[in-house]
Amino acid sequence: MKLKTGLQPGTIMYTGTKTKLDPIEIETFVYNKENVDQKIITYKDDLILNLDLKMNNWINISGIHDVDLIKKIGEYLNIDNLVLEDIVSNNQRPKIEVRDNLIFIVLKLITHNENNEFRYEQISLILLENTLITFQESKNDIFNTIKNRIVKDIGRLRKKDISYLTYGLLDRIIDEYFVILDNLNNRSDELEEIIVLSPSKDEFEKILTLKKDILKLKKSITPLKEFMVTLKSNEIKEYLSEDIDIYLEDLNDHVNVTLENVENLFLKGNELIQLYHTTVSAGMNEIMKVLTMISTIFIPLSFLVGLYGMNFEVIPELKWQYGYFLLLFIMFLIICGIGYFFKKKKWW
Repeated sequence: MKLKTGLQPGTIMYTGTKTKLDPIEIETFVYNKENVDQKIITYKDDLILNLDLKMNNWINISGIHDVDLIKKIGEYLNIDNLVLEDIVSNNQRPKIEVRDNLIFIVLKLITHNENNEFRYEQISLILLENTLITFQESKNDIFNTIKNRIVKDIGRLRKKDISYLTYGLLDRIIDEYFVILDNLNNRSDELEEIIVLSPSKDEFEKILTLKKDILKLKKSITPLKEFMVTLKSNEIKEYLSEDIDIYLEDLNDHVNVTLENVENLFLKGNELIQLYHTTVSAGMNEIMKVLTMISTIFIPLSFLVGLYGMNFEVIPELKWQYGYFLLLFIMFLIICGIGYFFKKKKWW
């Protein structure tokens, strides 16, 4: 964001970490009920898009770091510079905007690896008449199932218009949130079991990491509530097919479940921290209890040892033949008496 400070609105500047040396893949699908034409090219300098406006056209661009390419697409399809600016600014919040000739959508794709490290990627969609353009920060397989359904004519995709494809892509992105939520739920359940049995400093650090992941997820997902309100508005529906309502309701249900689960996870994160402190405090209390009982047992013993360790010349029992054994027996009785008292009070 600091790089763009002071620049005029509509300045197209990439804010990510990739360079021009990183490859950009452009994949196009031109299809209808009867036919499909799929092409994959690696972009270099020339932009060639063979679209057929009488059919459905999907352009999927993997890589947004080449500003020249983004400008060429904007010129080719008459897209506003403000939209292009948001596409290459990878810190946008989820949103949906209506322009004169298009709908512009931004969502966050969230994935994780085997080390439970989350990766956030911005996915931008531009919906024009019979044409959908998607922009991904890097190449991944998130949309492979949808591509396969188009090529092999599985399901409704080839039979529906481009707005149904838009719904399918949005649904695929949101479905990935459930995978992330399952991961966070499993991690929180595992931590809860460990904390109850044997809490340690390592577990507390894991709780803080989990809490951080939940907060970041919540920040990325919370705007979806406003997003769905806009998506279901009459202003947006003018650009979509008439039978899309039922699918948008299904998408809305998924978003609501996601938001509820995120909120529950957020509360569970707080509860884990409280559980950790409670368990640690209980453990410390148990330790203090044992130490106190040991101290209580040794106080009278220490008194007797101190009493007969004084340097008076006349201590009657010192000269007695059985004095030592009697003192040991008295100490033993004291220990047994205190132990019986603790047991009767159920302190031991």
